[in-house]
Amino acid sequence: MIAKYGLSVIAVFTFLLGVKAQAEDTDPNGVSTRPLWELSAVAGGIYSPDYPAADKNSLHGLALPYLIYRGDFFRMGRDSIAKGVFIENDYTELNVSLAASFNANSSENNARRGMPDLDYLAEIGPQLKIKIGELYGGKTELQLPVRAVFSTDFGRIDQRGWHFNPKVSHERKNIFNSSIDMSSSIGSSFATKKLHEYFYRVEPRFATATRPAYEADGGYLGSDITLGLSYGITDRVRAYVGWRVGYYGGSANEESPLFRQKMNSSIYVGFTWSIYQSKTLAVSN
Repeated sequence: MIAKYGLSVIAVFTFLLGVKAQAEDTDPNGVSTRPLWELSAVAGGIYSPDYPAADKNSLHGLALPYLIYRGDFFRMGRDSIAKGVFIENDYTELNVSLAASFNANSSENNARRGMPDLDYLAEIGPQLKIKIGELYGGKTELQLPVRAVFSTDFGRIDQRGWHFNPKVSHERKNIFNSSIDMSSSIGSSFATKKLHEYFYRVEPRFATATRPAYEADGGYLGSDITLGLSYGITDRVRAYVGWRVGYYGGSANEESPLFRQKMNSSIYVGFTWSIYQSKTLAVSN
């Protein structure tokens, strides 16, 4: 159960930390104003598709404590639930980070009824960030993550191939001179055959009159646009809301009977509360 909630919170952060603009990191002199670590709590809900190109959405949510840590190498709870930073300068960052997504119950999805459930997915791997610079009053960067994908029902773990998700992200703080911060991104996904099989393969034993057997191929998975807003209710409480639209036309497995529609969307809301902050400040990078 602890492992399940641990992966759930990573999945929530995969969405909520996409709305990653936060309070100012430094004072006018460039000195860090952020504590080295914080004990915080997160509560969030996500209404998202069961899998890419699915025609059914499911609601997921949880409330849990979590730790923010802003070390020189190891960091938790900003733009990734956890990551190790190997290289960081004014132009690039190289790190290893985590991502995750929720499970789906096949008995509640008409396209997959009678097939195995989709388990939680966890991803880990290197990511190169190229800092494009200040554009339109905000920070813009190119992100190039390559991650190994694993599925688990907490009884076993299976490797599901590799996922490449290049994207361009943009952040703006204090839009309209308010406490509202904004983040947006546009990107595409490519995956090896194993991950495509996990979503789109239909083994002969699961074939029906309306769901023929299908062998999946690797390649292009889809593209998405994300827009998120965060609002500082107080100096320790922040609200998040976001919207993600995925488009899967031209996907390598558009002919699969499990490929149900070319476009779907997710919406997510959440709150974070900084319960305790260390007196020691993080070192500015």
